[in-house]
Formats: sequence, C-alpha cells, structure tokens
Amino acid sequence: MAGNGNSGRFGKPAALKLLQGNRGRENVGDLLAEVASPGFPVEAPPMPDVLSAEAIAEWEQLTPALIALGLVSNLDSMALATYCQAVADWRRYQRLIAQRNAASDDELGGDIQTFKTGAQQMHVLRQLANDAEKRANAAGAQFGLSPMARRNLKTLPQGQGELFPHEQRDAANKYFS
Repeated sequence: MAGNGNSGRFGKPAALKLLQGNRGRENVGDLLAEVASPGFPVEAPPMPDVLSAEAIAEWEQLTPALIALGLVSNLDSMALATYCQAVADWRRYQRLIAQRNAASDDELGGDIQTFKTGAQQMHVLRQLANDAEKRANAAGAQFGLSPMARRNLKTLPQGQGELFPHEQRDAANKYFS
C-alpha cells in the first residue's frame, strides 16, 4: 500500500458528516455517540513543577483557552509543558540578544560571534533562540497554535448561541413556549 498517514483526504468530524447528510452511509448511532461524548476528558493537565516562572505564566494564560476549545486533557501535561517552556526560553534568549545588540558597536553582538582569528559564526544565543523557536512551533502544532496546524484539528462542536437577543427572546417565549 502506497502513502503514509498523511496521504489522502483528512477525516471529517462526526458532526460535519451528519450536517452534510452522511454521504458515506456510516452508522448514524455511532456518529451521534461520537458527537455526544468526546474521546477524552477535557480538563487541565497537572502543571509540572520544573517550569520557569515565565513558562508558568504561559501555561496559565493558554490552558483556559485550550480547555474552552476542547483541545487539552489531563494526558497532555508533557506536550503543554514543552510548549510553555520553549516559549519562555525563546523570550529569554530574544531579550539577551537584544541586550547584546544594543551594547555592541554594529548591533550584531547577539547575532554574530567574531573570534580572535576574524572568523564569524552565528552567536550561540541566536542558535539557542532558533532551537527554542523550533521546539515551540513543533509542540504548539499539537494544540493548533498556528494557522496550518488549526486546519487539521478536530475540536469539540460548539453549542449554538442565542437565537434571539434578550428582549426578543422574552417576546418569542411568549409565543413559542
């Protein structure tokens, strides 16, 4: 069999299959059951105690949004910790690079390292910042934290909002309840 796990069309969520008329003629009861109960419990994972203060702040900012979207469970502690720590590391290295650039004569002190021989190479802080960025992008893709990653996410179906605003709802309830 040719291809790999990325070959072919992406799967559709059960709610979308039902909305489009179940063209694949899958068992409607199975589709309804999949819509009614998510495959994993949506809750905040336990925060590891090894995160830096900036990573903890990222964790506390991001976790409520991921819970609201139904994208995180108590099993995702490592992936979320990896993302938060990578973002914290990236910010720290970017600050250090900016400080070195401001203090250098040519504003490249944090980007280019010049040796006694005159040879130049990318500064170690820039290498560390690039590595932290790669780690953050890879871990963040698991939670849909980039536009391309969001394309392939399966989120919980959101409930329908209010059909009528408050005053109109009260008037509608008088006739339709």
